[in-house]
Amino acid sequence: MDGNVIDVVCDKLQWLLDHPEVTWSGSGIYALSLTGSAVFAVAVYVRRRKKKSPPSSEEHLRPPLPAQNITNQFNSGGGEQTNLQGDHGIAKQVNNHGPVISTSGNQSPAIHGPNATVNYNNMPPNWTQYTEEFGVTKAALTSFFKILQEPQVPPGDLDSKLREFACQHKELKLRLQVISSDDPEVKVLKKQAEQAFDNGRFSEVEELLNQAKERDRAAVATLKASVAEQQAALEKRQLSEAQSCVEQADLQRLQYRYEKSAQYYQEAAAALPEGRKAERADYLGAAGQDLKQIARYEEALRLYEQSLSISRAIGDKEGVARLLQLISHIYHVQGDYKKALEHLGQSLSIFRKLSHKEGEGATLNSIAAIHLDKGDYPNALKYLEQSLLLAREIKVKKGEATILNNIGQIHLKQKNYATALQCYEQALAIGREIKDKLIESGCLNSIGQVYHDQENYDAALEQYEQSLAIIQRIGDRRNEGAALNNIGKSYEAKGDYAAALKQYEQSLAIAKEIGDKDGEAVTSWNIGVLYEKQVNLAEAKQYMNRAVELGTQLEHPDLELWRKALEEVRAKLRGQQE
Repeated sequence: MDGNVIDVVCDKLQWLLDHPEVTWSGSGIYALSLTGSAVFAVAVYVRRRKKKSPPSSEEHLRPPLPAQNITNQFNSGGGEQTNLQGDHGIAKQVNNHGPVISTSGNQSPAIHGPNATVNYNNMPPNWTQYTEEFGVTKAALTSFFKILQEPQVPPGDLDSKLREFACQHKELKLRLQVISSDDPEVKVLKKQAEQAFDNGRFSEVEELLNQAKERDRAAVATLKASVAEQQAALEKRQLSEAQSCVEQADLQRLQYRYEKSAQYYQEAAAALPEGRKAERADYLGAAGQDLKQIARYEEALRLYEQSLSISRAIGDKEGVARLLQLISHIYHVQGDYKKALEHLGQSLSIFRKLSHKEGEGATLNSIAAIHLDKGDYPNALKYLEQSLLLAREIKVKKGEATILNNIGQIHLKQKNYATALQCYEQALAIGREIKDKLIESGCLNSIGQVYHDQENYDAALEQYEQSLAIIQRIGDRRNEGAALNNIGKSYEAKGDYAAALKQYEQSLAIAKEIGDKDGEAVTSWNIGVLYEKQVNLAEAKQYMNRAVELGTQLEHPDLELWRKALEEVRAKLRGQQE
């Protein structure tokens, strides 16, 4: 090791030992930790050999480095140890309870002789350095010094223990000075505790702090009870607000104001307390149903999806099945039969697992309706007959009426007029019995179709007009469009083309407005045929072409007939142009 380096190390370490205010600062401790006692010992050894002079007696008495950062000379591990000072081994210590070399200077308390003990009843003569450095009162230091009697701290550790106490004392004093409570009594108790702490009356501090704690604990319990009461009052108010919104929605439904009722149901959902997830799902679903009634399908679908997400999250399987069924209705109307059947298949599976016969019957009816629109009459009739049996078994009147009306539609398509009329009249009677206006208007429309197909156009128009009046009153836009289209057909059959075109144009406008592709396709075709009859082939081609385009998307059962008729119109048009 280079001599100059050794001299520098020794000088620096000696300076740190002679200046404790720096030694115990952050930089001093860092320097000591980097150097270590072993390095110091080696440095001293080499330096003294370099000088070739024995250690002085003062060096024998130099205070050991603080135990916190440098390994104490008197290792507590027991066994024989040889203390090295300079290049000579002196004294032999057997464990840390045997003879100890006496220290000098300010190192306290002093111990003399092999059997010396620490006098814990007297303050160390250098106590002022702790008060000056850490702001510890003599009374507090005296109390701590007495506490040290119990663990019998080794003399070599005394300085570090006193410094540790001084640091903790300073930190706790700062804590006692920062009072966060607004309670005047707690403030007084904390102030008293601070004064007792400064005077070293630690037991009194403990008692005062316990009193402050108990007072705060009692206040916390009171506040918690108050918060719970306020929360309960808040939830009660929220439920009351939601209930008022639902009552408003029901009032609007009675007047067939579905847009307003949907708005109130959404307000009810928003007003509910956070934990009322099932009710929120119900209200959102109800709002979706109301918007579906007035053909606002995209808005209805959005609300259905929100309700479905909540129902799945809370494990409401029946709610999930019903919402899947409702969503399928929108896809059905929009002509997306594939998505509609996928949702209905999921719904049917859940209802069957739950042994929910009403839900199962309603789902079977919806599946049949899609097959009917696709022209698959055998499958449609199969599902409807299963559904009708379930409805009658569980005595669901509305379901029975709906299914009878749909069975009548299949017989009408197959020109079984007597059977179709019988089904419609049974369904109409049930609809009027249970005062369901939608069922009543639908059955009147269906009866009108039978009369129309039998060429009894006046009777057909009478039924259609009754149906239209009910539909317009309740705001059912989709069925309004269908009724106008049927009225147009009857006027066309009677030869009143102007009246027919007027009805068709109103029907087509509604279909486009609400996104009813099936209704748009059928009405476009009817307008095209009407123009063909009037030998306006250019207009006929335009409307027929649109009907075929939509019919291709929808897999419409009359698609092939439409295509053939469109080609004939195109051929006639080319003939005119030549």
